[in-house]
Amino acid sequence: MRKSLPWLLAQLLLCPPTHATLQQQLEEDARQTLEHYAANQGWQDVEAEYRVWLAPAGTGLPPCQQPPELIAGGQHREPFGRRPYLIRCPQPAWELRGRVDVSVWLTVWSAARNIERGHQIGAADVMGKQVEVSRIHRSIIPHSRDLLGATTTRRMRAGQLIGEHDLQVKLVVNKGDEVLIRAGTGGLSASMRGEALQGGQRGDAIRVRNLSSGKEIQAWISGPGEVETRF
Repeated sequence: MRKSLPWLLAQLLLCPPTHATLQQQLEEDARQTLEHYAANQGWQDVEAEYRVWLAPAGTGLPPCQQPPELIAGGQHREPFGRRPYLIRCPQPAWELRGRVDVSVWLTVWSAARNIERGHQIGAADVMGKQVEVSRIHRSIIPHSRDLLGATTTRRMRAGQLIGEHDLQVKLVVNKGDEVLIRAGTGGLSASMRGEALQGGQRGDAIRVRNLSSGKEIQAWISGPGEVETRF
């Protein structure tokens, strides 16, 4: 992942320990939130950059004797762009406002040439393009998702980013399908039957119910009627 190391090191050197520690905690919270979101979206090879800002009043605050509470704003938004935080210390009691600007780069699908409406997508029609997702205000499709065989619902220009509403896609797994769950770790593997609680394409993360235990898990679609767990 991208990271502005010179900028971060300069901030750590200029700031007192309390200030520097809070910066690290905010960055780590933003990083974990993004990684969880990316995993759920099936994003791969994500690059990110984090820029942390704390209100100037933080330089004069006493060290927090207990782990501070980090309250992130905009909980219903994507975990990138400008993310506000309220930092609350229980002992001694103080509050401080902060912010993490999260920039995210991801390889997504774009049109390799002009494509007419109703066209069935082939390998020559699309290409991967790395974009800064945090600056895009429209739907996108990650390069990890298989688009071959999908039908276009509108005309697209060469270079145009392809979104969810631009294609009519035949699902590899449909909600309610019985699927084979494959799990493996440390050279060991096992398989079991499950029920798909969501539909999706190859590479998508969906919820699946293990028919033996009744437990709901997250798994990734690996092919028609098959999903796999990741550890």
